[in-house]
Amino acid sequence: MSVHPLLPVLDDLANVIGATTPAQENAPTPCGGLDVVSLRRHLFGGIEYFTIVLADPAGDRRPDPRAYTGPDDAESLVAAVGELRATVLAALADGIEAVPVKVPALGGTFTGDRVLSMLLAETVVHGWDLARATGQPWRPDAAAAERAHALLSEAIRPEFRGGEGMPFAPEVPVDADAGPLDRLLGFAGRSPRWTPNG
Repeated sequence: MSVHPLLPVLDDLANVIGATTPAQENAPTPCGGLDVVSLRRHLFGGIEYFTIVLADPAGDRRPDPRAYTGPDDAESLVAAVGELRATVLAALADGIEAVPVKVPALGGTFTGDRVLSMLLAETVVHGWDLARATGQPWRPDAAAAERAHALLSEAIRPEFRGGEGMPFAPEVPVDADAGPLDRLLGFAGRSPRWTPNG
């Protein structure tokens, strides 16, 4: 049985979070003006949310991921990523990919396979955000980046981009021969050449 592409991404994300130093906590990231701590808090909300929905696909307990009020330190987030990974493994063993999953924060009920792709897109892009902000490598498998790009290509409509309060920045053009990760980043509104110094 092949390894789901999400699992190594979660491992890499935990490594990047765990290697962040206290001196980097206020560093800017490529994500909508958030610094490292703010992005970590955003990730906490999403990780908590996905852990709950994947553990109980038909359940009604669905906190607002934007209203996360728990810790925002690196050690706690590494532990939360580990909990999510264990939940994903258990869900895969239970056949989650073919099960309807209630995800009201993202617009309704979807197959588990699609929910895993949503989580993959979230973690590949924000993993790059954190890695780039803290000077760490981020090299997800090409298939993971392609799957995340395919999901976002279906999900992000033009009216979701740019302007006050919009969840996505305008698409950033990338080179015609750009690799899968750079194409994903450009579509997600990031410049693959972004650095903390501009």
